[in-house]
Amino acid sequence: MRDNATDKGADDTRGRRHRRWRGSATLGLTAVLAVGGIAALQATGSPESDAPEPAAVVASHSGRLTSGESREASRIAVDAATRPGTAPARGGQVAKKDTGGGERNAAGGSGAEPLDTRRPPRAKSASSAPDSRAEVQLYDYASDTLITRLVDLRSKKVLDSARQHGVQPPPTLAEAREAVKVVLADRRLGPGMRDSFTSQTGKRLTSPSQLRLQSMSFLGSRAKGVAGARKVSRCGEHRCVQLFVRLPGGKWIDTSRIVVDLSARRAAVIGL
Repeated sequence: MRDNATDKGADDTRGRRHRRWRGSATLGLTAVLAVGGIAALQATGSPESDAPEPAAVVASHSGRLTSGESREASRIAVDAATRPGTAPARGGQVAKKDTGGGERNAAGGSGAEPLDTRRPPRAKSASSAPDSRAEVQLYDYASDTLITRLVDLRSKKVLDSARQHGVQPPPTLAEAREAVKVVLADRRLGPGMRDSFTSQTGKRLTSPSQLRLQSMSFLGSRAKGVAGARKVSRCGEHRCVQLFVRLPGGKWIDTSRIVVDLSARRAAVIGL
């Protein structure tokens, strides 16, 4: 049997460590945007080998799906854009044949980018039978729209579909890794990130999977009054992210002034 007092102490320690990180990240970003901060891509902090590994922030929902159901729901929702026939739209009206208009994911491939899946809310009067429906959020980089599709896992069909412009849920780990690829491809920023990685690990940085990443959506309104704000003015309309990058040894690369526009596949430095 586990010692509850020991568990509670460990939980408190992890909680304090998480709060310290969140506080330092927030204060660091505020200071950077206000006075310029420290140089971008400089390795900072001290090793925290026992710290929990960050993960990309994903919107939380009350509904639960198994991992297999989530994968299947995403596949149905992504494939719906290329299926023949019509799909029902919000309001009970039948939408024009949805060919997807060439939907694209974060990497530029065919099909919208899956963001999140959940089991949709059920009315109190609904049957107690297992619900075979799943709600899938996707982002179409071709049209910069957030797509919400209600799918039926039993029939493999899309029951409902809606699109929204200017709505930016938290990015996924896959999108954070695409953002790193954009930074690495940038002739100004890529060498700095590679050098920071090599100097701290003694290895070459060849893939975003070598980094521990957190990310958040970035809106152009956050940069109001900051040097370089025009470079990120379309963020919000475009899918833009800000990265928090940790090296395997625990140190952080300061990327707080870098905003990656995934829609345009370019990086901008603000606050200089």
